[in-house]
Formats: sequence, C-alpha cells, structure tokens
Amino acid sequence: MRLILIIVVIVLSTWWIYQTKQHPQLKFNSISDRLLHPLDTRLRYRVADVDPRFGLSQQQVIQLSQEAAEIWHKGTLKPLFIYDPDAQLAIHLIYDDRQEQYNAYKQVQKTLAADKARNDLYAENLANSRKGLEMNEQQLRSKQAMIRAEIVQLSQERMGWSRIEHAQGPNMQRVERELEQVKAQAMQLDQEIDRFNQQNDQFNQQVLSYNQQIDQYNAGVIQASQRFPAREFHKGVFMGDQIQIYQFDAEDDLRLTLAHELGHALGLSHHNDPAALMYPILGAQQLENFKLMPADQGLLYYR
Repeated sequence: MRLILIIVVIVLSTWWIYQTKQHPQLKFNSISDRLLHPLDTRLRYRVADVDPRFGLSQQQVIQLSQEAAEIWHKGTLKPLFIYDPDAQLAIHLIYDDRQEQYNAYKQVQKTLAADKARNDLYAENLANSRKGLEMNEQQLRSKQAMIRAEIVQLSQERMGWSRIEHAQGPNMQRVERELEQVKAQAMQLDQEIDRFNQQNDQFNQQVLSYNQQIDQYNAGVIQASQRFPAREFHKGVFMGDQIQIYQFDAEDDLRLTLAHELGHALGLSHHNDPAALMYPILGAQQLENFKLMPADQGLLYYR
C-alpha cells in the first residue's frame, strides 16, 4: 500500500511538473484547484477589493476582467483564463496617489484642450479680420489713387483755362468747383484712412495678445509633459498571487491594463513593440477593440 502511494505521488508530481512546464500559469492556481481540475490548464482568477473611489462596482470590474481575458482567448484561440470566485489569484483595485496624480493629469489636459480650442477660434477670427483689413486697405489705396489722378487732371485743366480765361470765367469756375469737391473727397478719405489705421493698430494688439496666449499655451504643454511623462504600467503590478491595479483612465484603459497584467500571469515579459499589449508604456495601443499583436503572440509561443 505504501509503495502504491509513493508511486502515485511520483506520477502525480511528474505530471504536475510536466504540466506546469507546458503551462506556466498553472503555478498560480491553488493546489486544491489543480487536484479538482487536473486536466484544466486555464489560470483561475477572481476580483477581490474594488475601492469605491474608482467609481466602478465589483461586478463591472469582473465583466472588464473577463473581457481582458477574452483578448487573450481571441488572439491565441486558446482558453487561457477562467473566472472563479474562489481562485487563488486575486485582482485588487487600490486607490492611491497614482490615481490622484492621473486625475490631475486629466484636468491639465482638459484645460490645455480648452485653451487650444480658444486659441484656434481666436486665430480664425484674426485671419478673417486680416482678410477684411487687406480688402479695406486695397479699396482705400484705389480710392486714393483715383482722387490724386482727378486732382492732377483738374489742376492741369485749370492751368490750361487760366491762359485763355479770367478767374471768373465759366470754365475756371467749373474747374474750381470740381476741385473743391475732389478735395472734400480727399479729406473724407483721410478720415477713412485714420479709422483704418486705428483698426490696424487694434488688430496688431490682438495679434500680440494672441501670440502671448500661444506662448502661455506652449509653456503649459511643456510643463505638463515634464510633470506627467509617458505612463508606464506601474499603474498595475502582478505579484504572483494577486494583481494590484492603482491607476487607469476609463473602462477601456482598465481592460487593457488587466489584460497586460494577466499576460504577466502567463509568464510573459515586456516587448519593445509600442503597439503590443506587453509593451511597458501605454500610448500607441488601440484601447477600443484591441487585438493581440504578433509580438504578444510570439512571447506566448516562445515562453
């Protein structure tokens, strides 16, 4: 009997070692799970604590975790995970300064976006004002040239009539009246030019104000990039018997973060493809309807 027991233990141990080598994630399942499901190679996990300050219920996080696992299932055509409320591997959502910092980051980005929209509208209004001023200037120059040409013409005509007619002659009187009318038009034109110059000065002040706003916006962008550098996956960490999530943006972001940490639970390390799930920095990945990249599949194949 004792020999049989020893043989059973040896066989079982050998089987467990072989199975774990083929499916490294099994080492994170409990012994009881492996005894109860000896042929099941899926990694069992559960959602434990969810800090209410994240604004998500436990059921919502469970749903997102299952969607995260489905990313791996669809990308490998293999059943790698199963949700089990009694599993050893537990997911915890822990709210700390990282989420506070990210909330501050989102507020800064929101402010910068509003500033950019306001600056874009300001730039559009300036472009329209510039176009109006240029058109007005062209009209004033054309009118000024016409008036000067009329004055030259009438002055020459007056000089011609002065040789054959006295100052009170009908032609001299007509020319003088027309000259007075043209001079009155010239005075009115001078007033229009003064108003134009005032409008142009106001426009230049608006351009100066716009440039100052752009400088402030650019300074804000630089300050934000220094204060909030590219985000690494420190917002989540895999610790063998648990996955701790500290920070995320929205549900799409949390789903991808969970999928990334579940990748570590499969025994995968990081990859240098920016579009891959297992890239250490979140940025280039497509958050919605994400699909595993060849880099992720390669990590799983060669683990």
